[in-house]
Amino acid sequence: MASTPIQPYGDLDSTLRAMAGRAEGFGRLAIGGLHGPLYLVTSLSDDGPGSLREGCRRKEPLWIVFEISGTINLSSYLSVSSHKTIDGRGQRIKLTGKGLRLKECENIIICNLEFEGGRGHDVDGIQIKPNSRNIWIDRCSLRDYDDGLIDITRQSTDITISSMTRPC
Repeated sequence: MASTPIQPYGDLDSTLRAMAGRAEGFGRLAIGGLHGPLYLVTSLSDDGPGSLREGCRRKEPLWIVFEISGTINLSSYLSVSSHKTIDGRGQRIKLTGKGLRLKECENIIICNLEFEGGRGHDVDGIQIKPNSRNIWIDRCSLRDYDDGLIDITRQSTDITISSMTRPC
């Protein structure tokens, strides 16, 4: 019998957006894509229509959710622009190959994603680079990256990393 995945923040309204006010710590002001439309990831391809990369590169605020479960093999770092929520609740999404890059951005929420198997020099699961702020990374699983799991550098501030899980 298949089990139903437990949804974190299951008490929230059906729009999912009440999660934006739940962060604690330095990243508590992160609102992600709270004021933008939903973007539905419908493809596990690295790029192209319906891909996670397509949503992350858009400049407007977006609340990114997944209609599918599976593995996305990133051939290069996936750059996330400001005012994005990448919300993996309700699906099982694994990123491999490379990781996410948050560079000179603000108001990012990343929730319920798995990161595994990043190869190469300076390859991290999540890179938070110069002057990024108001970021909340919650309930993500990270393992087996050549350089590190999360790298926060150069004047990046107001970041919360919470409820991290480690796979068995």
